[in-house]
Parts: sequence; structure tokens; C-alpha cells
Amino acid sequence: MNVRFGKRLGALRKGQDWTFIYLAEHSGMDDKFLRDLEHGEKEPCLNTLDVLAKSFDMSMSELLKGI
Repeated sequence: MNVRFGKRLGALRKGQDWTFIYLAEHSGMDDKFLRDLEHGEKEPCLNTLDVLAKSFDMSMSELLKGI
């Protein structure tokens, strides 16, 4: 599940043409944590999912679509 979410996060980030640094600044999260999420090495909690969904201007269900 973590790897699938990481792939989804990476696709969304790259689709916006955002760097890890930009997403970190935009979301208020640490860029190292975001890298670990994208590589499936960390598991996102509900709060993290909510913050990321808002960063991409979408709902949590849209964020998790296809996972």
C-alpha cells in the first residue's frame, strides 16, 4: 500500500511539475519525509493525507484514487 501511494504521490507531484522542495514548502511538510513517502518507506497518517490532498487542491478520496 505504501509503495502504491508513493507512486500516486510521485505522479501527482510530477504532473504539477513540482520539486520535492516546492511540495514541502507548499504543504508545510519536510522534504525528506515527502521523499520517503514517495519511495514507499513511510506510511502516511490521515492528517498527512489531508494536508497533501489540500496541497493538490483535491479531496482525500481523489488523492487515494487508484490505490
